[in-house]
Amino acid sequence: MMAQLINHSADKSAQIVETFDDVAAALQDGPPEQPVLWSPVNAASIHGVLWFAELQRLATAAFPMAKPIIVLDCGDRADLAHAAMCEGLRVICFQGEPAMLAKLQNIAEKLGARIETAHPAQD
Repeated sequence: MMAQLINHSADKSAQIVETFDDVAAALQDGPPEQPVLWSPVNAASIHGVLWFAELQRLATAAFPMAKPIIVLDCGDRADLAHAAMCEGLRVICFQGEPAMLAKLQNIAEKLGARIETAHPAQD
């Protein structure tokens, strides 16, 4: 069984978050259960995987009833996508080579993670 691939690229209303203040603002009005928040495009390369892994931990602790999910965009960086899943991020976005995507899907399946293949902020 392959890891689940879901593309939310058509969802132009996706909330983009970079900081805990962004998360809090997105969730302040009683969000729907398990809201999906997105990092900026290529955020893993810009801010680093650990930044978003900690942001996910803080968001989960601060909003335990909502159970927010932060999707980390790794661009075409398979190394960062792998590191993100190993750090506990359960949804990532990867837009690299199909052969590498297949390898990452295998890892995602074992870790209970999901891979998106398009970022909603990109056309």
